[in-house]
Amino acid sequence: MAQQQAPLIDRASLMPLSEIIGSPIVERQGERFARVKDVVARIYEGVYPHVVGIVSRAASRDFFIPIARVAELAPGRVQLATGAVDVERFRRRDGELLLAHDVLDRQVIDVRGTRVVRVNDLYLSAGPMGYRVVALDTGGQAIVRRLVPHGLRRRFEAQSLVDWREVEYLASDTPAVRLRATHFQLRRLRPQQLARILSALSKQEGAEVLSALDEEQAADTLEEMSTEEQAHFLSALPVERAADLIEEMEPDEAADILAKVPAARAQELLERMEADESAAVRELLNYDPDTAGGAMTTNVFRIAPDAPVEEALRIFRTAEDAPDFAYYFFVLEDDGMLAGVLSLRQALIAPAGAAVRDVMTKDPVTVASDDEPQEVAEKIGEYNLLAIPVVDEDGRFLGAITVDDVLDRLLNESWRRGRSRAFGGG
Repeated sequence: MAQQQAPLIDRASLMPLSEIIGSPIVERQGERFARVKDVVARIYEGVYPHVVGIVSRAASRDFFIPIARVAELAPGRVQLATGAVDVERFRRRDGELLLAHDVLDRQVIDVRGTRVVRVNDLYLSAGPMGYRVVALDTGGQAIVRRLVPHGLRRRFEAQSLVDWREVEYLASDTPAVRLRATHFQLRRLRPQQLARILSALSKQEGAEVLSALDEEQAADTLEEMSTEEQAHFLSALPVERAADLIEEMEPDEAADILAKVPAARAQELLERMEADESAAVRELLNYDPDTAGGAMTTNVFRIAPDAPVEEALRIFRTAEDAPDFAYYFFVLEDDGMLAGVLSLRQALIAPAGAAVRDVMTKDPVTVASDDEPQEVAEKIGEYNLLAIPVVDEDGRFLGAITVDDVLDRLLNESWRRGRSRAFGGG
């Protein structure tokens, strides 16, 4: 994707952080007495960080100079406004970043570009409100500019600017710093975009992003990732948060994830889940993941054969937590035996007052829980089905496998990235 130039930024006013670091600090009388070691800024979400001071170094010790005592901050020279300077040792306060130490050469999220980028340089600008961090450079020329002699740096002008306001800084990269990062800008992205961003982050960084999203968006994002990636990031989340996210997923997705995490962690997550959700996932964990039982979901619409068709339509319209696959109703007798399958189309065109058993498909094609995914796929293809019921040896309904579930097992992971669930998928 082409780089976006930072809007409303006057390039002529930009000052590279890399050319400020190491600059001499000059007293009002013109005497040099220290050099810039770092620049301190207070970070705010959605606005430009405000520079609050400079960490200076002289005589093998660091001390802090408030920005109020600086008359001019510029590449190659920092001019103080007063002669006397407090040589007090620098102590970082909550919400403050050391721009060179905490941001330069680290990863941040470019929200507009929906990608993770490396900060190769930062740019400050002076204005009526003081000095602020306004942009970052993600281009390779910024690295070269930092390495060449000062006289050659103008040949390597900034070409890949990103507006700081469109960046999300990852607080987990600086655990010693207390930052309030809500990452509100990430909430407007689609699950597919968030999944792509997460795949470029470390475990702790990804956990930070997932913690900032609401449960539904975080769960939808995880469902766009491979099972290995899901387990990877969930292992870094607090157990309560991880359990909440797993509850938001389809039972078969949740079972696949828990099968990839250490047994002790999986057990802990199951114990923190609501009883009904936990029971559904535990049931699926009993099946070999490479069989129909391991691929099926238990979260489907069910209805009795003597129920009116209008009841099926009412359930479809009003279900608060509708299953991902909502096109079929599986018709069950009181003892759990599969009586038939009612499609949404059959329900919509049924005569007024008709019972489910009058319009349903009787003797539907089924598979056994120990059938292999290839066998399931062949039956789905042969009979042109969107889903197929799984039954035990006595014909009792266990769950269903959708076309999507079969593809998950049979298609190459890289090919199916970003594919959404059929009929009612998230």
